[in-house]
Amino acid sequence: MQSPGRPEKVGKFKGKTGEECENFIHNIRDVAWTEGKLQDGPWMADFASLHYYGKALEWHSDLPLDVRQDWFKQERALLERWPPPADSDAETT
Repeated sequence: MQSPGRPEKVGKFKGKTGEECENFIHNIRDVAWTEGKLQDGPWMADFASLHYYGKALEWHSDLPLDVRQDWFKQERALLERWPPPADSDAETT
């Protein structure tokens, strides 16, 4: 049986690329859905905080507390800092 939260699915987020960021967000959402926590912003923020490393950890540590504690605000901040690749929309059309 897998452990709750399946951290091995999320992996480390190091803040290298927009694609890495996009995958990180999807993985956090996937785990939250599996755990029945998809609408629980504080739980998702706490869970995500375990996976920041390097530049991403420094960035996360500098966020205002209200953003660090709310996944929905944090997700927006992530996408502003590491935008998805320009061609990521092409895959969905």
